[in-house]
Amino acid sequence: MAIACAHLFPMHYNYHPFTLLELVFKGIAERVYQPSNNKAHQYLSGTLACCLPILVFLLLSVGISVLAFHPQWLGGVALYLCLDTQTTNRTKRIATLLKLGQKATAKQLLATIVARDVANLSSMGIAKACIDSTALRTIRHYYVMVIFYLLGGPVLALIYKLLLLCNHAWRAHLAPNIHYMKPLNTIITVIEWFPIRAFVFLISLSLNYKKVRHYLKHYARFFYQQNSGWILCFFAANLHTQLGGPCMYQAKRFNKMRIGSGRPPEPDDLIQLLTLLNRVRLFSALVLTLVWIVYQTLVNYS
Repeated sequence: MAIACAHLFPMHYNYHPFTLLELVFKGIAERVYQPSNNKAHQYLSGTLACCLPILVFLLLSVGISVLAFHPQWLGGVALYLCLDTQTTNRTKRIATLLKLGQKATAKQLLATIVARDVANLSSMGIAKACIDSTALRTIRHYYVMVIFYLLGGPVLALIYKLLLLCNHAWRAHLAPNIHYMKPLNTIITVIEWFPIRAFVFLISLSLNYKKVRHYLKHYARFFYQQNSGWILCFFAANLHTQLGGPCMYQAKRFNKMRIGSGRPPEPDDLIQLLTLLNRVRLFSALVLTLVWIVYQTLVNYS
């Protein structure tokens, strides 16, 4: 029911409760992060700045759930809030704007979902950045969120969501390779390591498995963030385009690895991306239904 509500009645970003939490994480970083501090101090301050606010929020959430008459419904509300179903809508709007030649407006809309600098992007750069961001956000903020909910309930899903929110709030204003960011990035990498690999492997069985496996072998393990590399390898193989590549953050160039041997993406590839995501959604729904049937069968016969 929570998944259905997330699609039918999505909550807008402007009045979403997690928007306030992003502002909290942003304010903490502005007050705590000092570029002049040594590496050890930045590691410690970065760890405390992400863990303590999340711990406080979780304690409040668990306390409310203990007092609730129907905690299962409260868990459903938590999943509803954690699921992001708006990214694909923004991608569709960006594709329309690029077709109409409104590149400036497309950049403004793209800036709301990416941390990289978008001011100097060409139409090809906008398409690539949009595909990269949509692929990564959809897998992490939707499918991996559902996996964590099934494995550990709403608490585990909330922990992962809060870590992603903290990362997004900091990445919008801080360079991705600073020592202050490394504890947070390490925590996210560790906890999502298995779910992302399991999900990509599972969906690639029905979507261009041989090419995905080839890309995983030659690109994923060398990418700057291996979990992201797995996701981009899947989409690059199925869209037959080249993803990744150098990006600008805080007016500084970061030489990220390019994934794939295909052509650079074009605005029309955004529509192909949405079609691919629909196929992924259908396949995931079938797998989830099968798992539920098997689970109910085992419970009834045990």
